[in-house]
Amino acid sequence: MALPERRAPAEVVGSALALALVLALGLAAAPSASAADPAPVDADWLVRELRAGGYLVYFRHTSTVREDVETEARNQRSGRLAIDDCSTQRNLNERGVREARRQAGIVAALGVPLAPVYVSRYCRARDHVRWFTGAVIEDDALTPPRDAAKARALQQRLATPPPPGTNTAFFAHGGILWQATDYDSVEAETFVFRAGSPPRLVAAIRMEDWDAIEARRGTCCAPRTFWGTGAAPPE
Repeated sequence: MALPERRAPAEVVGSALALALVLALGLAAAPSASAADPAPVDADWLVRELRAGGYLVYFRHTSTVREDVETEARNQRSGRLAIDDCSTQRNLNERGVREARRQAGIVAALGVPLAPVYVSRYCRARDHVRWFTGAVIEDDALTPPRDAAKARALQQRLATPPPPGTNTAFFAHGGILWQATDYDSVEAETFVFRAGSPPRLVAAIRMEDWDAIEARRGTCCAPRTFWGTGAAPPE
């Protein structure tokens, strides 16, 4: 019976090194959940930071009447959309009103300062911000339809730190935020940035995260990753 061929020690070592290299390359190429998914934020830490000021807080308007999406688009195309006529626009629904009231109540109870406050001229953004404050600055750069010039104007605002001891706030729309930052959003989502070019996203607060913020317990508000597809996200 033939004996199995014995391999030289150098051959064995070489094969082991080759196998180790293949495994290492495979692990490096494999997607990492921790790299793809930013970590949640400690709710108490986020509240303390916002109370101290130094952030840019972008509130996407709360929930709207979805049947109005096509109505608003049709009015835009025909030139019948009027900034001061809410019936020509998509507006907050009853849920959106409750969401706005809840956000504003928690912000006030926690003593989070917001000033200055910029708002889109569209009714749904103005109806959102009125639960927070009446001292607002209407801003064409936040007002649809979005375009490159408005994106540049918002980028400039997001590169500007707020006054000491407060946070700059924006009440506006998802599409304008996306064009300026490449972050998608859902209705009632709030983005917390550190000023910069580009700004650094610290937290993305969805409506369900406000419970943790109010209680100042647990984690929430994991930052988003970039949309990254080139095409605009769905409205």
